[in-house]
Amino acid sequence: MEKWSPFEQPLQSVSVFLTLYKTNHHLVQQLEEQLGKFDLTLGRWCVLVALKSSGRAMVPSELSDDLAVTRANISNLLNSLEQAGRIRRSFDPTNRRRILVDLTPEGHEIILNVWPVYEQTIAQNVGNKLTLEEQKQLETLLKKLV
Repeated sequence: MEKWSPFEQPLQSVSVFLTLYKTNHHLVQQLEEQLGKFDLTLGRWCVLVALKSSGRAMVPSELSDDLAVTRANISNLLNSLEQAGRIRRSFDPTNRRRILVDLTPEGHEIILNVWPVYEQTIAQNVGNKLTLEEQKQLETLLKKLV
């Protein structure tokens, strides 16, 4: 009796998942390489962008939920960003049990400096390989998965 192997003819959905995984890994590597030049990881960068996008101070649990990372992970990210002087943590004046996280002037400045590099890296790895229409189609398809 011949032994069946799922690797000979994997389900199409498995093939799609593996392709997404490999693609994501490649894109993250490219971004990490560029962000490293600014003493940033993708996780730290995402925290800065989340704070900038919100336009206000946020509590760590909001950042954790927004970025879909654990509370422990967000704590480590905040510690490193605070050490680098890019964010500050302070007590909420209306509820001293809550900690607020906000960008420092240096945090705002690093976003302005890094953003063009961030966009260029993504453009080289996505925009230069897919037409605008293909990018829109891919975005629509990916949104169906969440």
